[in-house]
Amino acid sequence: MWHLIRQLLGLAPADPAQRDLTLAFWRNTIGVFIALRVADLLNAITGLYVIPLYLPMEVLGAVLPLMQVGAVLAIPVSVFTLTFTRHLCAYAVAGDSVRTRGLLRDALVATLMTLCGALLLAALLMPWICAILRVPYSAAGYLAVGYGLLAAFTPMAWSALQALRRFGTLSIGTLIGAPIRLIAMILLLPLCGLSGYFIGQSLPPLILLGAAWITLAPLLRQSRTAPLMAWRNDLKPMLRYAGFITLGVLAAALQGAVITFVIRHRLSDDASGAYYLISRFAEIATYCGTTLATVLFPFAVEAHVRGLSSNRFHGGVTLCLLLLGGVLAAGLYWWLPPLLAHLPGLSPYLGYEGAAAYLTLITTLNAASTLHFTHTAARDRFTYLTFVLPLTLILSATLYFLPSPTLFQILHLLFGVALLQFIGCLIDARPTSA
Repeated sequence: MWHLIRQLLGLAPADPAQRDLTLAFWRNTIGVFIALRVADLLNAITGLYVIPLYLPMEVLGAVLPLMQVGAVLAIPVSVFTLTFTRHLCAYAVAGDSVRTRGLLRDALVATLMTLCGALLLAALLMPWICAILRVPYSAAGYLAVGYGLLAAFTPMAWSALQALRRFGTLSIGTLIGAPIRLIAMILLLPLCGLSGYFIGQSLPPLILLGAAWITLAPLLRQSRTAPLMAWRNDLKPMLRYAGFITLGVLAAALQGAVITFVIRHRLSDDASGAYYLISRFAEIATYCGTTLATVLFPFAVEAHVRGLSSNRFHGGVTLCLLLLGGVLAAGLYWWLPPLLAHLPGLSPYLGYEGAAAYLTLITTLNAASTLHFTHTAARDRFTYLTFVLPLTLILSATLYFLPSPTLFQILHLLFGVALLQFIGCLIDARPTSA
């Protein structure tokens, strides 16, 4: 049995270099996973007790689509971040300190310029967006978009730490941010309502940015000696990589925007508020997947650069994620009703435990697919786009034109597409070579 587990997790390769890489991968994965789940526990208290206590159901339903606005405006930053991470990992593995420092500096400047343009566009769009989402045109809308942009900028710092394997800084920054977010929500929600929510949400990204700055400051200071665009010889493969990444990011942004806007615009305030709450439970699977992908990506890049295989630990983390998601869905179905009944402000959401478990399964399948996307992108393969793009367009069009949808009709559609996408990933993974 132990031998089978070692084989599934890729812990029994014959090649010493392969074995050392695999052991390092699992050691970092376990450490980061434990640290981030402790932070999730504090975030769960914030999301399940503090926020519903002070924000009514009709306001909660607008939170997700408001945040999605910032995410859509930050698409250029997301594309740039993923391209930057891939090549920074490769330079670090190759020991190329000049291009590592130069790319880190140039990426920071380009990202700041892009975000300034996104903020100006957000200022123009906010009156129209607030009208569609049935929220007052106020500072809350701008804070929501600002948080969305901040959340899109934070991955640049996250990716730099990830590429350089500063996993300790990632863990510490997240652990510090969670209790500060909780305290801020307790203090600000009674005074500022929705505006207080987005201020509190913005604090953890700011703390992570600060931690990244402290950790990366020596490299950034040394980057003054690196020539401008020291990575210029790799510009052509970077643009090719960015083109494929753009297609994937646009597909994800379109799908996320349509789902959140349709739920808010077409369902009642009660149903859209309930979706926000149950999605907080379901997102635990996404958080777990993101943690695994954070460690998977740089190790997959290293394996690719060194001619080693990353298939085994890719399969291992996918299996772990599916098992975690299944256990979480079952736990929510059985334990959510008593939890909702005993927490202040959550009793109106009783009866949604089936939807929470269902959405958790959907989220788990999507997170497992994202792990596959992460792995193949690290190895410069983008064949998954051949089935992801058509599925995204079909889902978005069907959701948009679905007449008088109910919450469960939307969930059925999301599950069908998530299952098809995951099956596509399994097929796509078969020909992957070392």
